[in-house]
Amino acid sequence: MVPDPVEATTASTTSALIHTGLLSVGLSNLFWKGAEINPDDPETLLLIAMALFCIGIPFQGLYILLSRMIREYNDPFMVPASINQLASRCEIVSYTCGIIGFCLMLIRTSPYLAATLISSAALVILLARSAMIEAQGQNSRTR
Repeated sequence: MVPDPVEATTASTTSALIHTGLLSVGLSNLFWKGAEINPDDPETLLLIAMALFCIGIPFQGLYILLSRMIREYNDPFMVPASINQLASRCEIVSYTCGIIGFCLMLIRTSPYLAATLISSAALVILLARSAMIEAQGQNSRTR
């Protein structure tokens, strides 16, 4: 089944919008929470969370640029594999840094909120993994 180019463009646009949102959340946390840092006694958890946002921001920016470049191709199958792989890696790094950084911020607010986020993230990973295993099994049976 050949994917619909309109659907692929929509998915790519949606993902780029999500990363733009993550970029603004990361930057706003750096600016607003940065004012809370006491230079004499910096809070380690806050510094780690902010460092994760700093790591994720360039990856988010690069993903947005790559996503735009990928949308420029008329045929999604003409996109070089290396570009798709780089975009995928940037997406993974930026999501990971953003979620972990946000979770560390939640730990500062409430350990219960952080535990809830961690639990739901683990559940999502398990659900995604089981769906991938099932899809892989269906693909192997159809070949």
